[in-house]
Amino acid sequence: MAKSDKKELILEIGARLMHQKGYNYTGIQEILKEAEVPKGSFYFYFKSKEDFGLQVIDQYATHIGNALHGYLKDDTYSPLSRLRQFLNEFLASFIDNNYQGGCPLGNLALELADTNEVFRKKLNVIFESAIEAIQALLEQAQKQGELPPNKDPKDLAHFLFFSWEGLIMQMKMSRNSQSLDQFNRIVFEQLLV
Repeated sequence: MAKSDKKELILEIGARLMHQKGYNYTGIQEILKEAEVPKGSFYFYFKSKEDFGLQVIDQYATHIGNALHGYLKDDTYSPLSRLRQFLNEFLASFIDNNYQGGCPLGNLALELADTNEVFRKKLNVIFESAIEAIQALLEQAQKQGELPPNKDPKDLAHFLFFSWEGLIMQMKMSRNSQSLDQFNRIVFEQLLV
């Protein structure tokens, strides 16, 4: 197996385990055992567990960012339809997973923002980038007359992003999608009209 393939395998397995168990409850040895890679290989690719965690965050951010930016560029549907599709497609996979896992970046923020400044700063930058992408969709919606001119896309983007993260947390606790129906009704039938 090529060096880059081993690193990707370690990142992939580690990301999955971190998503299931959290950063603090995922051990390096556990990752390496599942990847069938010797311990020394870990430190060949990563300076520390923190470095590994930061690279996992980058991997998550790239995946989510690519999906979100894909919706930004797809003009097949209206901007608000694209926003709704993005949010609901992410949540569909969460629901299919029996409401387990949720947003990996949100999970890490809840786990680490109070205890690790490096993670907090990195996650904050990523969250702001996602909010900017949502804001861009809302600005497109406003230009096309789909969002009223008296609505502030920046404020709405912040509110939507963090409401969505809260929705995921609530769905994890209730193990049902009742709150999703409320969220869609309030956001797309009341807030954005």
